[in-house]
Amino acid sequence: MKGDALSRYQARYARLGAGPLPVGELLEVVGDVLRRSDRLGTSGVEEALKGLDRPEVEAWLGQQKPQALQPLLLRAAEESMEVALGEEGEEAELWRTSALEGLAARDRAASAARALATWELLKGPLAGDALAARERFLGALGHLDTSLRSRARWFIPLNAERRAERDLLDPVERPGAWWFSARAGCDDLVASWTGRPMKDPEHLKDCAGCRADRADTAVVDTPPRRHLTDDELWRLDSGEMGREERERVEAHTAGCGECAQAVLALEEGDAAIDEALELDEEGAQAPRAARDSRADVARRPGAARLPEHREVLEERRDFRVVLVRERQRVRLLVQPLGTRAVTAAVFLSPGRPSLKPTQGPEGLSFDLSTALATGAHAAHLTVQAGQETLERDFAF
Repeated sequence: MKGDALSRYQARYARLGAGPLPVGELLEVVGDVLRRSDRLGTSGVEEALKGLDRPEVEAWLGQQKPQALQPLLLRAAEESMEVALGEEGEEAELWRTSALEGLAARDRAASAARALATWELLKGPLAGDALAARERFLGALGHLDTSLRSRARWFIPLNAERRAERDLLDPVERPGAWWFSARAGCDDLVASWTGRPMKDPEHLKDCAGCRADRADTAVVDTPPRRHLTDDELWRLDSGEMGREERERVEAHTAGCGECAQAVLALEEGDAAIDEALELDEEGAQAPRAARDSRADVARRPGAARLPEHREVLEERRDFRVVLVRERQRVRLLVQPLGTRAVTAAVFLSPGRPSLKPTQGPEGLSFDLSTALATGAHAAHLTVQAGQETLERDFAF
């Protein structure tokens, strides 16, 4: 596998002497070689860069849009997880190939940036609008890496290929190339998700990144909780359930939508019966036993109250993030705390559209109930307030 990758770079290197290349492709090829000089050497690289005129480089810079790499990498992440969760075969190889193309696109941008820096050393620094364009180019790449590097676990299913690519890079280049190097040894994290055999079970104990990911996805990894039984619902409705058991039921229904709906149905049924008894057509007093057996829902000791539960996930100077669990829904609130404008987005999975928030008196509200009903238990949050950015995965 490593040999195949090396042959590919050698073939690209050979193109430097095969005739003129477009500016962008030339920069990418030169950067590929410079970043893998221990394997490829650097013969002819300086001559190729010196042949680039300043107007050509400036025009290329003005056309760059590194932000277009974000959807490519998000799609690659989604395709990588398809590789992990699907069966081996032709379809898996198609996903794998497409995902690797997304990582290669980010690597080519890194190569172009490296070649550009070397070109400036040889031909003199950029200035004016070209300098501003270069700073935008490099800044956009840096912002992209800040946003996505912490979620390199998405690409763990591609680790065999990523390691081959990483090992071709010069040692000094490897840490920065997170798309190939970050979490490249964490194969067993995916095995722990999918139930497949592990290669090195001790890795999960020793790797801080894997331990953190396991903790973050604990809600997803934990088997579904047992729902309330018919007997428990009957005893709850009749008031025969003890205090400790009621507290356990209340704790369960605070996080289980199905059981919360069942308890709500009991309460609504009680209210309907009381109303029917009060509307006796003859105006006669309903039998006292019937009324006494249906104590008012608000007073009956067995009735499970489902209070709103709030958990502060993050608090910064300009905003607070709160997970709100209510009787029939779960919401994520992003509350402004200062005068800065706050924007936010919630993604249920890489490459998927973000949830649309609603603006209310408490701030931006994202309704997670529909996602919860489909089996989703985790999402990714992005918050922007002035120059401050929060990127966080959370379980719900």
